[in-house]
Amino acid sequence: MTAPARIAGLVAVLVVPLAACGAPSDAADPSATPAAFTTRTVARSDLVSTTTTSGEVGHGTTTSLAARVPGTVTWLAPVGSTVATGQPVYAIDARPVVRLPGAAPAWRDLGPASVDGVDVRQLEQALTDLGHAAGLDLTVDDDWTSVTTAAVRRWQKALGVARTGTVRLGDVLFTPEDMRVDEHLADLGALVEPGAPVLSVGSTQRLVTVTLRTSQAALAPVGGAATLTLPDGTSTDGTITATGVVTVDEQPQLRVTIAPADALVDGLVEGTPVEVGLDQTVASDVLLVPVTALVALADGGYGVQKVLADGTSRYVTVTAGAFAGTSVEISGEDVAEGDDVVVTP
Repeated sequence: MTAPARIAGLVAVLVVPLAACGAPSDAADPSATPAAFTTRTVARSDLVSTTTTSGEVGHGTTTSLAARVPGTVTWLAPVGSTVATGQPVYAIDARPVVRLPGAAPAWRDLGPASVDGVDVRQLEQALTDLGHAAGLDLTVDDDWTSVTTAAVRRWQKALGVARTGTVRLGDVLFTPEDMRVDEHLADLGALVEPGAPVLSVGSTQRLVTVTLRTSQAALAPVGGAATLTLPDGTSTDGTITATGVVTVDEQPQLRVTIAPADALVDGLVEGTPVEVGLDQTVASDVLLVPVTALVALADGGYGVQKVLADGTSRYVTVTAGAFAGTSVEISGEDVAEGDDVVVTP
């Protein structure tokens, strides 16, 4: 939409020639002391456009966990439960799959013959944190040693499994954070093959999710800010933590996950609607005034009624730039940050 069209209806178009002072000839003399002004100060800031949409409270995007070994599902962590460090997620043939902290996924069997790797370091760190390396003088590094084997045997004894001193692929699940069980994807007693989904997990934190058009990706950069308005009218800030494309009604959509800055949403039930405001910077470090400060001049340009030091005013020509909400970017030789301009009530 053009700038003239955007302010149509907001200000009266002045169709008479301008006087030397810049005001229309049939207008009240702006150099005279007015009875009253409603003014706003010209500010220098970023021009931000806010898009408001609807989101809902949940635990964010879920991830399915697949079996790594064949066998029968003999135990599943309850839906809604939190799986912390050292706790089992599920069991195959009565052998628990234990969650341990780590950014790198498990990808191989581990034991004395293993070459150095970050997965060895993650395992040693977890065994140390869980107390299974106490008194063993275990050095946490990428190297598997006899001390690592001893710590693994202690851990296996605590789990109630065979004390082999080795860790087969499928015995551990490395994840960076604790996780919440969202859904069982396999039944107890089900026979599964490697790659078969067993359950889905998500964040333990209450999050807000929003679905946008893929063309709106610029509104939701990871790390960007959001404003969350709860059903009772209270508001809190949020940070965009993840985005991903999902299919909704056979159409690609952008799923946005937002982490609230505080615990205000923790008491809300799953699916509670939340109003989400997403900000996008339209112009940076520009002069801003309310749209109602603009007047359309007879020669086709735009102006503002600038208040002078003696309390009088005069019209000065400005160039209108980007619009966002109730503000507009302006520039001009006769207007500066800190000037007061008249706005229509």
